[in-house]
Amino acid sequence: MKATLNILLILISAVATATLAGQLSMPPGFTPEAGPETVLAAYPLGTITKQAAFSHHGKAVRTLILPNGKEGWVYEVGVKQARTYVKPAGEKQTVYETGPGNGVRTFTLVFDDKGLVIDVLYNEQGRHDGITALQVQRKAHGEGIIKGK
Repeated sequence: MKATLNILLILISAVATATLAGQLSMPPGFTPEAGPETVLAAYPLGTITKQAAFSHHGKAVRTLILPNGKEGWVYEVGVKQARTYVKPAGEKQTVYETGPGNGVRTFTLVFDDKGLVIDVLYNEQGRHDGITALQVQRKAHGEGIIKGK
């Protein structure tokens, strides 16, 4: 009886999870092949939770608090060069380095106080040179464009 109840609970849980996952439209992945504007335009803002973002994109390279006080998760996409250094004690350590101009792009997920992704920031050559999902999506919908000029 107990085993039957456990199996029934597992089946109900699996069906509920599958139903919820089907309702949640997952965002495109951050890949070198995907164009940044394509990713930003298709990112479903206001619906992806932290848990869903983690499940879909994996662990962020780093987390930070943005100037507006919101939490951000940074993901790097592109080429990183492996370099091995020898410490003074003789121990070797391999690190993956990146610098401007070698094809590394960053996407930063911005979370609101409820834990939903409310924007995605894109940068290619360092800070403050990119675009955001809000900009791309507003432009696609004709918002933010001054009419008559």
